[in-house]
Amino acid sequence: MDKYIENYGKYTKRVRMLYVCSLLLFVFLAVFEYVCSEKIFAAIGALACGVVMYVVIKLLQKADDDFISEVVAAMSDLLDNLSELKRQQVFPENDDSLVSRLQSKVDKIIDALKLQNSRERLEHENIKGLVSDLSHQLKTPISNLRMYTDFLKNPDISDDERTRYLQVLELAVERLSFLSESMIKVSRLESGLINLDVKSQSINDTVLQAVKDVYVSAKNADITIRYDEQVKCDIQHDRRWTAEACFNLLDNAIKYGKTGSEIVLSVRKLGLTVEISVTDENEPIGEDERTHIFERFYRGRNSGDKDGVGIGLYLSREIIEKQGGMLSVIPQKGGNKFVIVLQSR
Repeated sequence: MDKYIENYGKYTKRVRMLYVCSLLLFVFLAVFEYVCSEKIFAAIGALACGVVMYVVIKLLQKADDDFISEVVAAMSDLLDNLSELKRQQVFPENDDSLVSRLQSKVDKIIDALKLQNSRERLEHENIKGLVSDLSHQLKTPISNLRMYTDFLKNPDISDDERTRYLQVLELAVERLSFLSESMIKVSRLESGLINLDVKSQSINDTVLQAVKDVYVSAKNADITIRYDEQVKCDIQHDRRWTAEACFNLLDNAIKYGKTGSEIVLSVRKLGLTVEISVTDENEPIGEDERTHIFERFYRGRNSGDKDGVGIGLYLSREIIEKQGGMLSVIPQKGGNKFVIVLQSR
């Protein structure tokens, strides 16, 4: 601020000095004309020309000052647009002047800030939804912990009752543990705290990793997993998280599967994409539910008393979409087919 005042003072002094010098020059020329020609009218004419030139210069300076003031006012409007994040034409857009290029850059900044604000609002809504969903999911296990802990404090309960209460507490603790681990995964993935390690590697090995992780569950449920490998290839993907997505699909099929049923895990290439599908023999998902099963904490009508909180399919979709792929469900005759599509290049 002090530097601006100092520079402005120097500028006004220079302008005044130039005006004084111009007047002295015109006076000198008038005197010189009179001395040389000894004609008073010639001297007066020269002095008059000097005065006219002085007035013209004054008018030119005023015009420049007015123009600069208009530009500054327009710049102020442009800054107001930036502060209010609204695009409004202040300078001509088709003009290749400096101010027009400045306006173009300001418009780009406004667009970027709008996009950032939109993302922040979306993240804020996601966090609100996450907290709301989490609090809802925590109510039941926490209530069970409190209630059955009070039951155990009763010294008159039988050994059978004590064993039954401890089993309920154990299930509640397992549910809380599973819920907390799942929510940590979801929150880290949604907030961008996890950087996917995407690189070219065998998709077949990734899928088989998921099979190994669910093998025991499938064996205990007397469900067979048939691996249909139609292609072997390397594609760009994150092994750990893609295996997590495949695991969730397989685990979901096993959880709702029938004893003695079969799950077909297939890997095949379709043009520039690779398709990973999990086909089960479970009850077909209704058309009205297909748009909801990938929502966070959604559980279908056939979930019944099955363990789970409705995060697996949601997490799988998030993982696949963050790698530029798609996850969908296709009803089959006597089952469902979950399909992951990833770019092969």
